[in-house]
Amino acid sequence: MEQVQQILVAYDRSEMSQEALKRAISVAKKIDAQLIVIHVIEPLFVQSPFAKSVDEDAIKRDITKQIDTLNTEAQVEYMLFVESGKAAKAIMLKAKKTQTDLIVVGSHGKDDININYFGSTTLKLIQRTHIPVLIVKNEVKNIYQNMIAPTNLSNYSKESILFANALFTKPTRKYLYAYETVDKLQARTYHFSDEEAEEFRATKTSIAKMALETFVKEVGEGEMALIDYTASINEDLLEYIVDDKADLLVLGSKGVGNLNSFVFGSTASYLVQRSPIDVLVYVPSSS
Repeated sequence: MEQVQQILVAYDRSEMSQEALKRAISVAKKIDAQLIVIHVIEPLFVQSPFAKSVDEDAIKRDITKQIDTLNTEAQVEYMLFVESGKAAKAIMLKAKKTQTDLIVVGSHGKDDININYFGSTTLKLIQRTHIPVLIVKNEVKNIYQNMIAPTNLSNYSKESILFANALFTKPTRKYLYAYETVDKLQARTYHFSDEEAEEFRATKTSIAKMALETFVKEVGEGEMALIDYTASINEDLLEYIVDDKADLLVLGSKGVGNLNSFVFGSTASYLVQRSPIDVLVYVPSSS
């Protein structure tokens, strides 16, 4: 995997963007990467003759103080940019100009999935860049302890895990594979006897287990878990992730704009928005 040398963090002075900044500083310190901080001043939705002009220099001084306070111990080298425009567009442009290897943003967790910032900025970054995005949803207390990676056993899923393993070397790892099986209603529909249905499920489980074991040999040691499903797997996966007490969720994607890819399909989009834990979304640069 290519080394992460430039980390871009979006900072809007909210509580969660401060946590994103803390996480970005921590990661940059660990891997000796340069930190780039961008604050975007978005235009007012409604123009008003009473609106005062924005003092960008004052904002920059204020943010510099905040960064320096959080950066006192780590002393990570950083650059700060204060710009005007639409947040997602400005962040993507700055990421391209600075050859960013990782974007870090703050989100407000599963209870605020419909807020404007998450919907219009974070999802656009995921959908429109080839750059990994780390979505910070929780207060930063420690380095990540437990990573969980749902996988469809594809090459891009493999790359996402290898990237996460290289970036975060300390967490325990669990690889989660969901495979399709048949329930009792489907068995009756296709005229399976109980014995035939059970044999079919056992065969599917055995094949899934062997496939996951082969995959894990290629990505590195870790615990393996299987989930069987018959229709929608969204709620089952989310429930498993929550119950597992992991603190980092890793998702991979085929590429930008592919609505059938793992990330932009309904399952991973669901997980990105509703996961209560931090999420690393990886898109292979070769896509």
